[in-house]
Amino acid sequence: MGIQILYKNETVKKQFCSEYKKKWRYPEQVKKKLISAENFILNAESLMDLANYPPFHFERLKGNRKDEWSIRLGNTGYRVTMIPCYNDGREIIEGDILAQCKMIRIVKITEVSNHYE
Repeated sequence: MGIQILYKNETVKKQFCSEYKKKWRYPEQVKKKLISAENFILNAESLMDLANYPPFHFERLKGNRKDEWSIRLGNTGYRVTMIPCYNDGREIIEGDILAQCKMIRIVKITEVSNHYE
């Protein structure tokens, strides 16, 4: 049983979820990395697997997005941002997220973006 993926809204679902890949307007390399990332998340035991996978560079965002975390899609300049969630789907924005990683089995995807645009 992998991590459950929630979405901030329908737009984000269409940006990330591979069932919409025919409508994606990303470069080919980004499409491949997105599908790989989705598969990795769906097959991960917990958020710990994402945090421990070096190519993702799992990190907390700063400033007004400090409750969000990101994974990188290789060297494409694209990243996927997410908020870890409790088992009932509420966002986890308090406490030491990394210490809770093993328990976190739900993430809410908030954006797929080119970090440099």
